[in-house]
Amino acid sequence: MINEKEVMTKELESTIGRLGHLAIAIPFVHHFLSRLRELHTRASRNKRRKTRIPTICIDDLNLMLIFLTHANTGVNLNQIAFRRPTHVYRSDSCPAGLGGYSHEGYAWRYYLPSNLLFRASNNLLEHIAAIITPWIDIVADRLGDGDCALSMTDSTTSEGWLRKTNVKEDEDPVQAGVRIQVAREHATRYMRHRIRDYSQWFPGKENNVADALSREMDLSDVDLTNLLRLSVPSQAPER
Repeated sequence: MINEKEVMTKELESTIGRLGHLAIAIPFVHHFLSRLRELHTRASRNKRRKTRIPTICIDDLNLMLIFLTHANTGVNLNQIAFRRPTHVYRSDSCPAGLGGYSHEGYAWRYYLPSNLLFRASNNLLEHIAAIITPWIDIVADRLGDGDCALSMTDSTTSEGWLRKTNVKEDEDPVQAGVRIQVAREHATRYMRHRIRDYSQWFPGKENNVADALSREMDLSDVDLTNLLRLSVPSQAPER
């Protein structure tokens, strides 16, 4: 299908079914089947003719090859079973910046330069922040093989995007493309490091720490830490 860039309806239906079985071993597969299912819906109207496969679906199929190669090497049951998280992350964003922290007290923040302001929706920034927060722990070797990461956000949209990548939720094709690219990289990264992935929404009133990280650009790290310990001590990690 990748090489020919076109497919008959029955072949596409069979492929989607087999990839559904693969999702039992690699749950991330579910994230990237929606566009193939939509293609099948269109193809079913032309049962006797081949349907052209769009580039975005070709990219999804190439990702499936990576998933298949990974599954062929064997998948640890801890990557499939429902588990208690070993690492918990909270993140937030505003039009001017992003930030997040872990339950162990490691925090980050990034403020957008003026030429990048208001070029992305806040939902997209929330989604990127939720992915960066555990990624930092991966880079620092604090999150890795066998761990179970829970990414928490006060954005219901972002929380949903961590579990699926349906492009219909965003009318802007550029932002939708960015979100899909970020989701593919996130899935590949977690799979490569053998990390179990969860996401959860929680109320914004319980997210003051990450909210301050994304907004308080005028405060130093020390001043911001002291402010959080005084104003929301119950939310601030011990470290």
